Amino acid sequence: MLLNITLRGRYVLPVIAVMIFSISQAKAENELTLDQAYRLVLNQNPMVQSYQARYIGAEGNRIQQSLLPNPEASFEVENFAGDEGRSGVDEAELTLGIAQKIEIAGKRSNRTRVADLEKQQIKQEAIASIQSVLAQTNQAFANIAVAKKQLQYAENRLSVADKMHKAVKVRVNAAKAPKIQHTKVDIEVAAAKLEKRKAEKELTLAKTVLANLMGVPSINQDIKVDISSLPEIPSYDAIANTLEQTPMATMSQLAVLKQQSVLELERSNAISDPTVGLGVRRFNEDDDTAFLASVSIPLNFFDRNQGNILSARANVKSAQAEDQNLRLNLSKQAVEIWQAMSNARQEALDYQTNIIPSARKALEQAEYGYGRGAFSFLDLLDAQRTLFDVQENYLEALNVFYKNKSQIDMLSGSYTPYTTSLFNEKE
Repeated sequence: MLLNITLRGRYVLPVIAVMIFSISQAKAENELTLDQAYRLVLNQNPMVQSYQARYIGAEGNRIQQSLLPNPEASFEVENFAGDEGRSGVDEAELTLGIAQKIEIAGKRSNRTRVADLEKQQIKQEAIASIQSVLAQTNQAFANIAVAKKQLQYAENRLSVADKMHKAVKVRVNAAKAPKIQHTKVDIEVAAAKLEKRKAEKELTLAKTVLANLMGVPSINQDIKVDISSLPEIPSYDAIANTLEQTPMATMSQLAVLKQQSVLELERSNAISDPTVGLGVRRFNEDDDTAFLASVSIPLNFFDRNQGNILSARANVKSAQAEDQNLRLNLSKQAVEIWQAMSNARQEALDYQTNIIPSARKALEQAEYGYGRGAFSFLDLLDAQRTLFDVQENYLEALNVFYKNKSQIDMLSGSYTPYTTSLFNEKE
C-alpha cells in the first residue's frame, strides 16, 4: 500500500508541471506584446507594403537607366519602280545596315548614379515612413493601456458613487440630511455611469486604431502594459547625437547628392553622342555587293542643354537649403519632444506618489466623517470630484508622456532593427 502511494506521488509533480505549462502557454497566446504588434504591422500594414513596392520600383528604374541604348537595324531599297529600265527591281540596290548610338561623356554612368541615389532616397523615405507607423503602433499600444486604466477609474467612480448613494440614503431616511442630497447623489451615479460608457467606447476606439495599423479586423488578445512604471528618459545630448543618423536626415543628404548628380548628367547631355553605322549593299544590276559605314553626330549650334543645366544648378542650391532647414527643424523638434516628455513624466510621477494618494485619503476621510455627521455633503462631493479630476489629469499626463516617447524612440533609432531587414533582402 505504501509502495502504491509512493508511485502515485512520483507522477504528481510532472502532472502539475504540465498543467502549469499549459495554462501559461494559453495565457501567453491570449496576450499581445508590443513586439508582436510590430511584426504584424511590418507584415500586414498596407502602407508598409506600399513603401516596399515603391522601393522595388526604384530598383527597376535604376536597372533601366543603366542599360545601353538599343542598336537600330535598317533595310533600304533604291532604284526600283522607276522609268524604262528601272521599272522593276532588276537594277535595284538593296542595303541592310545596323546603327549604334555611342554614349560619351559619362552619360550612362551619370544617369545610373542619379537613379541609384533616387533609389536610396526612396529607401530612406520608406524607412522613415515605416518607423512613423511603428511609432503610431507604440502610441496606440500605450493608448489601449491608458484607456483600460481610464475604464478602471470609471468603474471605481461608479462604485464610489453607489457607496455614497447608500450613505446618503441612510442619512436622509434618518432625517439627518435633506432630500435634495439624495437627488444630487442620483446625479452623481448617473454621471458615473455615463463616464463608464465613455471609457468603454474609448477603449474600443483605441483597439480599433491598433487593429487598423496591424492590418487585422479586430484585436482578440489581451494587452497588458504597466504604464505606471515610467521608463527613464535619455539625455538630450544622446538624442541630439542620433539626429544625423535618422532616415529623414539621410534622405535629405541624399537629395543634395542626387541633385548634384543631375547637374553632372545635364552637363554630359550637352555633349552630342555620335551614331556609327555599318551595312552591306547589293547591286541587282550586276549581282555585286559592297560594304558601307557611316558616322553621324548632331551639331550643337542652338541647343547646348543650357536651360536644363541652369535648372539643375538651381535645384542643387534648393536641395542644400532644404537640407539645412531640415536639420534645424529636427533639432527644434527634438528639443520640444524631449522637454514635453520630461515634463509629462515628472507630472505623472507627482500624481502617482503624492497627489492621487492624498486625494484618495481625503475621500476616505470625507466618507467616514460624513457617515458620522462630521462633514457636510458638499465636503464629501468635493472630495470625490477632486479624486476623479486628479485621476483624469494623471491619465492625460500619461498620454502626453507615451505620445512623445514614441517620437523619441523614433529619433533615437529604437525602430531601426525592425526596418533595416525589410530592404536588405532586396538589394
